[in-house]
Amino acid sequence: MVETDQKGRPPLGMREITAVGSGLGTFILVDAIMMYSAFERNVMHGKDANLVAQALALVLLAFGLGGFLAYKMTGFMRLYGVGLMCGWTFLTLFSLGFCTGLNT
Repeated sequence: MVETDQKGRPPLGMREITAVGSGLGTFILVDAIMMYSAFERNVMHGKDANLVAQALALVLLAFGLGGFLAYKMTGFMRLYGVGLMCGWTFLTLFSLGFCTGLNT
């Protein structure tokens, strides 16, 4: 049995935090890109944009892809899927639904 170098590996809990944080960060980035034009149209130009398409796409990304990864994969990808779902929940609660299209 070959010994692995423990100095090069991060602490045990840090890998899990990194995986969930990566999923959360990915969702926040995708959400910022998708919702920017809708916010600009609503706030700057005073037009009423329909956010149903963006909201459905974000729910599908978070709970469709995230749920699939959390259910079928193992290791980093499972926690990455959990991070996607946590990202949707965090942004919905933090922005009162404006960032995820639930509240217009």
